[in-house]
Amino acid sequence: MSNITYPCPNPSETTRRRGEPGEAGPVRDEVQVGFLQFAPQVRSEKENVEFIRSAVRGVTEALVVLPEFFLGSYRAHSRVFSGQGELARQLGPLLAASAEQGISFVGSLPVRSAGNSFNRAVVIESGRVFPVHDKTRLFGAELDVFSRGRASHRIVDIAGLPSTVQICLDIVDPEPARSAAAAGADLVLSPSTVSVEFLRIIHQARALENQVVSVFCNRHGAEEDGTIYLGRSAVFFPDGTEVSAPSDEDALEIRTVRAEQFDRWKAVRRNVLGIRPAGSATGHPA
Repeated sequence: MSNITYPCPNPSETTRRRGEPGEAGPVRDEVQVGFLQFAPQVRSEKENVEFIRSAVRGVTEALVVLPEFFLGSYRAHSRVFSGQGELARQLGPLLAASAEQGISFVGSLPVRSAGNSFNRAVVIESGRVFPVHDKTRLFGAELDVFSRGRASHRIVDIAGLPSTVQICLDIVDPEPARSAAAAGADLVLSPSTVSVEFLRIIHQARALENQVVSVFCNRHGAEEDGTIYLGRSAVFFPDGTEVSAPSDEDALEIRTVRAEQFDRWKAVRRNVLGIRPAGSATGHPA
């Protein structure tokens, strides 16, 4: 596992193209995984899109997790997006970055669908945007605005890796991450907005107990009402190591993980979760 820290923003740029999103592509020798911590509440939607686009210049073939409600304030979000078409129009520069640089973005936004509003996780990959999860553990004022997601988790290929997305407090329930890991997920990705430390501790536990890479992406800074956010985004690895952002700065952190490392973690995961290989014997010896 090699450590790569990109300054924010990075001035250089390279372009490469990916295959179709949401489909398992060819096995890679390595994958880059990380997060972009920033303060969306201090910018407009357009300014946030421009900031993200600028921050990832020079990044290629990487999975980058963004904060919960990454286009604006969490406490006073300005609008609920009406659907995929409106999202695609607003996120145009990020769709372009995903296609040209092979970046897979994961974040959450307020989205209206089938007559209800959801705190919805979206993936931006290969020039398109896809819904992947609706938050189930709504918090505070969210309960007055959004409907709960119907599914606690699902597994989706993101950047070619089986992944599950848990938005902020969704991670408090251990079962979705455990079920996803037992079904083959290598990554738990969590767009978040919190002021307290305990979610970091829970993410570290999920990484260790399920032998998955757990990415916690938080925002930093303050809201107009005085709410101060923790920052301290992190990538937690199954071996107990982590890479963390400071509490009060923009930070783009990306780490490269080789395929054989994922294979080793999978082998440990089978033992930790009691997963039997297909065709193995069951029951007790005579």
